[in-house]
Amino acid sequence: MKKTDSSKLWSYFCSRLSVLILAGGLFVACDKEETGGVTPLPDGKYPLQLTAEVAQQPQTRAGGKETWTGGEEIGVTVEGYIGGMPKTYVMDASGNAVPKDAANTIYGKNTDEARITAWTPPYINGSPDVDISDQSGGYAAFDILYASAVGRYGQTINLRFNHRMAKMEITLAAGEGVTEEEVEGATVTLLGDSEAYFSCGMVGAADQSDGEIKPYHDAATKKYEAVVVPQYMTGKPLIRIAVGSDVFTYTPDTDAAGNLKSGKRYAYTITVKANGIEVQAATSGTWRDGGEESVSSKEVKRSFTADELKIGDYFYSDGTWSDGGLRKIYADGSMKIAAEKPAPMLTNPNTGAARKVVGIVFQTDPSRIGAAEKAKLGAGKVHGLVMSVKNAATGQNWGPYSKDEGVTKCNTKTDNYNDIGGYGNCEHIRANRGNFDNYPAFKAADDYNTTCPVPATTTGWYLPASGQWWDILQNLGGCLDLADAGQQTSSETLPTSGYFKWFRWGQGAPALNRWMEKIAVNRKHEFDSFGTFWSSSEDLSYKWGTWFWEIQANAVCCTRNGKQLNRIVRPVLAF
Repeated sequence: MKKTDSSKLWSYFCSRLSVLILAGGLFVACDKEETGGVTPLPDGKYPLQLTAEVAQQPQTRAGGKETWTGGEEIGVTVEGYIGGMPKTYVMDASGNAVPKDAANTIYGKNTDEARITAWTPPYINGSPDVDISDQSGGYAAFDILYASAVGRYGQTINLRFNHRMAKMEITLAAGEGVTEEEVEGATVTLLGDSEAYFSCGMVGAADQSDGEIKPYHDAATKKYEAVVVPQYMTGKPLIRIAVGSDVFTYTPDTDAAGNLKSGKRYAYTITVKANGIEVQAATSGTWRDGGEESVSSKEVKRSFTADELKIGDYFYSDGTWSDGGLRKIYADGSMKIAAEKPAPMLTNPNTGAARKVVGIVFQTDPSRIGAAEKAKLGAGKVHGLVMSVKNAATGQNWGPYSKDEGVTKCNTKTDNYNDIGGYGNCEHIRANRGNFDNYPAFKAADDYNTTCPVPATTTGWYLPASGQWWDILQNLGGCLDLADAGQQTSSETLPTSGYFKWFRWGQGAPALNRWMEKIAVNRKHEFDSFGTFWSSSEDLSYKWGTWFWEIQANAVCCTRNGKQLNRIVRPVLAF
């Protein structure tokens, strides 16, 4: 690493320091009151008299600086002072600062006001580049405090010191599949700039390259602590935890958790599980407890790039697709969408041909794609499932009051989730019931292939099964989870007759509309605050019944009722 002559650096930075302070708008504390009893020295020399306090106290006495204990050295400069290099003053336990020796004494020729800047540790006689990678024995040497005040020579000036580094605290907890003993034996490593640049109380990264930092472990509080250079770590690995042979890495996904700022404290509570970690982060404006803002930083289940096929991608009339903005899926099922979600590309970038958006991808998991869909397109050739951006029809009934033995039957909540055979249901009706003659909902979905033609690389549009609706509302609507979807009986088994539904609060229509908001700026959203949509799934025991889905403003429900009710048809396809 290239080193720089330190005397030149001190000369330049300290000559410019007052300008930097004023330009940066730093908060300063000053005391201009005369203390009395000060006798001017001969020859018109007035001494610089300083007291100091630490404005923000670290939580760990062994780690950083909590208060003056006596003997601490501080570097001092005075605006306009021509005495050369910064001087060194020494603190006593009462917070009074005196020159280290005669050579470090600062005098003024008059009592005019001047700006005083001080910092500790002084780092005056060594290189400004400091290795901070090993803080296992404490971080006091790297806990840079900085103060600036305006006062007069011959009067006592109070310096109020603030921390310049960012403080990190990590608390580990044992989760499912991990013992307390395993957590206690964990190795915690911080990632980021491991070499700092310290100059006249200013801090920064020395070489701008990421490294590793060993934190201090406080046995009393069971926290891992370190001070780090202010830096932007959002979207970058920040904390690595090794438990036995397992290694987990935390990457902050919000600026509140990952944009490490000077003087702020960042506390991360990390629950270690056998299959991953869960992180809760909080920041505060000081290093003290209290005044914290909770920051949700969740375990990432899967991350995506713009080029990957994924939920929310735009699907086009020529059978191609483009990025819809999804970047992460968390373990709790929630998602991170790009702040500036890409608009549809209405021209094929490879051919230049015009195309239009006809659907939104809602499923790419092969295990959630029906056997008939796979058989139609060929083994290994199915990429995913698409929901149309428009309704095929409204006010359509399902079909006649009779059982259709070839259509998938659903009697329980699990049946509804597992029924992903919409294409097979539709093809059964087509082959065995007169080509949809008496099945308006199925016919409307099939007719949509004329209204909105798609290539032979797809199955064509069809009426989705109940489990495919489940995936639409879970993946695009954030509404459903099989484990906790509420139902109106104490078990999964339904009554043998009558109206019945499962109900689940969620985002509903607003979430679905967010995926389509850039398709056409001046077009009314396709999901109103309330709508009921047919599935192709039939009820097992209720011969007049089948299943449809109600989409409300903040909830969805799966409802069983008569086949001759009027409902909306929303087609899907496999590609």
